[in-house]
Amino acid sequence: MIILQIVLWTVVAFAGLVLLLYLIEPSLVALPISLIFKAFLKNPPYLDADREFPKHRLFEENWETIREELEIVLRNSQNIPKFHEMDSIQKYISDKDETPWRVFVFKAYDNWMEQNCEQAPKTTEILKQFPEITSAMFSILEGKKHIPPHYGFYKGVLRYHLGLIVPDDNPCYIINGGQKYNWKEGKGVLFDDTFRHEVWNESEHTRVVLFCDVYRERMPWLLRVLNRWVYQMRVKSKRLKKAVAKAEVPVTID
Repeated sequence: MIILQIVLWTVVAFAGLVLLLYLIEPSLVALPISLIFKAFLKNPPYLDADREFPKHRLFEENWETIREELEIVLRNSQNIPKFHEMDSIQKYISDKDETPWRVFVFKAYDNWMEQNCEQAPKTTEILKQFPEITSAMFSILEGKKHIPPHYGFYKGVLRYHLGLIVPDDNPCYIINGGQKYNWKEGKGVLFDDTFRHEVWNESEHTRVVLFCDVYRERMPWLLRVLNRWVYQMRVKSKRLKKAVAKAEVPVTID
């Protein structure tokens, strides 16, 4: 009886915490829910993309087309926002030095950036074949940029990177969960960003990947439902709506 009461009060307290966080900021609901996922979902830092996200092959098959549009986008790079300019909560990892980390966003928290998508229509057409992708962007690291160690806070998505521009004069890599991965042009990698990770571009030149957050699908159905619900809460976040609004990149007319 005592054990049952403890369990009941624990559930009530957890539900109260979720409600409180929702009232403060809807996107914060993801924090306690992620703890539930961590209790049930065990995986290594890097995952088998063919098994967990088999459709990623479509990106690899079309990577040169995506890169061609990226090169056009980069002509307007001065108008592409730095990550922390779009979302100020990222300042602690994006603005540690003067070297920029820019993001050209196609989709953020299930919201399409129509003005950006018009600048890369073929890439957008490919991305729209992936309803499981919640966010997608070109992640642009200038030469000598280091993103310091940090943790992703939500285990309901996995992160996918497709190498598009990878300089070869010096290493460009991510260390996730203590394991190093060097990006390769035309090749994708799938990982769990809730492990401690950091990024280095030791080259003098720009490194760019297609960066996507992908819903976890290989999980019990109840957790899948909970996962979708959490994302609906995040869509209602005023903070994230402001961040999305800052992601639009104006086109410079020569």
